[in-house]
Amino acid sequence: MKQSRLVSKMGNFAGVAKMIPGMAGKIDDKMLRTAEDRLKKSEAMITSMTKKEKSNPDLLITDRTARSRLERIAKGSGNEFQDAMGFVGEFQKMKTMMSRMQKQMNGEAMEDGGEDAAKAIMAGGQGAMGNRQQRRMAKKNKKTGRGGGGGFG
Repeated sequence: MKQSRLVSKMGNFAGVAKMIPGMAGKIDDKMLRTAEDRLKKSEAMITSMTKKEKSNPDLLITDRTARSRLERIAKGSGNEFQDAMGFVGEFQKMKTMMSRMQKQMNGEAMEDGGEDAAKAIMAGGQGAMGNRQQRRMAKKNKKTGRGGGGGFG
């Protein structure tokens, strides 16, 4: 029953993805099948987690029992340990990206109501988000009145 629900979700997801402006010809059936397979693996791994792990995913990274937890999750979901490591890595990347987007949206919201950031995200571009040179310049401009050197002391 779970698989039929997942397949129907993917069917809906595929329909929605194909309706996104500019995406109609760029998503093929192979890409959708790959996404569906990854989603199934992820769902199986999440199902194999304890409530504690679901509520605190850092246990799978920083806890001293992280390796044994990942081994159990991989075994319980019918996947390899490397799949579980990849899953956690993807989760961390997504968490970082969402955090950056949230910071960017909050900063833009204060400046101009967030319109520029929203446009950049919708366009799929980086916009001001992730602009290393701008961040460095902002940090450099912030460093005033600290005395000399900038060393360790």
